Amino acid sequence: MRIRFLCQEQIAPAYSLAIDHYFLHTVQQTALPILRVYSFAGDVVLLGRYHATAPFPTALPLILTRRLSGGRVVPGGEGFVQFSLVFPHRSALFSEDPYYLAPFQVLNRYLRGVLHGLKMGGIDVFYPGRDLLTVHGKPLGWVSFTTADNGALLCEGGIAVGRDLSLLPALLDQADPHGVIPCQFFAPERVTSIARMLGKPLPFVDFARMLCHGFAQQFALECVAQELRAEEHTMITALVEQYATPAWLHSRPVRADLPFHATAASQLGTLQVRFSLQADHTLAEVQLSGDFIANPKGLAALEAGLRGCRCEREALWQVVDRIFLQPEHYLLGIGPLHTLPEVVLQGKSITSP
Repeated sequence: MRIRFLCQEQIAPAYSLAIDHYFLHTVQQTALPILRVYSFAGDVVLLGRYHATAPFPTALPLILTRRLSGGRVVPGGEGFVQFSLVFPHRSALFSEDPYYLAPFQVLNRYLRGVLHGLKMGGIDVFYPGRDLLTVHGKPLGWVSFTTADNGALLCEGGIAVGRDLSLLPALLDQADPHGVIPCQFFAPERVTSIARMLGKPLPFVDFARMLCHGFAQQFALECVAQELRAEEHTMITALVEQYATPAWLHSRPVRADLPFHATAASQLGTLQVRFSLQADHTLAEVQLSGDFIANPKGLAALEAGLRGCRCEREALWQVVDRIFLQPEHYLLGIGPLHTLPEVVLQGKSITSP
């Protein structure tokens, strides 16, 4: 199998989002998977797809944006390098059956190329599960994935090359002084970076080459370097505005009109539920937010399915079970799916309109 390789240094986050959007909607026609290694300039905060946002300070000294994938909020920009993989479906490297891999297997399988490449470069990196890459137990980077409505897969992540994940509190103090975004903070001594491990900086091009070689060897792929063609650049540029405006950043605003709410600790951080009730105690509107990983269509189906549902454990579970029995849908990082009805019931019991 051939895989197209793009290496892009210090590009704008909105442009990067537009590139992934474009490939997610064209990879099934071209049947040519994409491996892209890229970086941003300056300071960047990357929210997950499902974090609920309130208005942020204006004139920020950093870039605040939202990823296509779910998961925790992470730092980016100077000192970090991101990667993205785009395939026609989530099992494309392993089977023609799109559902051959269960959702919880996706990161484990696709990250093997990343791990192999970094280990060839002397980085003893490990994927312990969930959404972090570690070295001797210390987080080195983050990973996540999503699938588009057409089933195409985006697996993405970021690696601390010159700076590390302990930078996040300082960035969030500027971007989110009221603490709206849930966040797990890492102390400097509990994280690491490639520069710290190697004792010297690692040039961007060398890092990109490591990942390219890792995928080529791990999966017996032919890695073909191919920059964006003029017509691709034109179509991608037309998509940039979608991700450069506040509408994308605030695509999941905090719903102050939903008087019932509850927050629970989850495997990846936090799960938040906000909702309103009808007079007959059925759910009216529901908003889920937090650090979980889900496909957008599945989450939309869940929120829609919960509307009109009786706020009772068994009725709530029937909705959750019906939606996530469909193989294209998934909700990862909250623990057992039974957690969700329990959090809703907690919100009903502790919050009053």
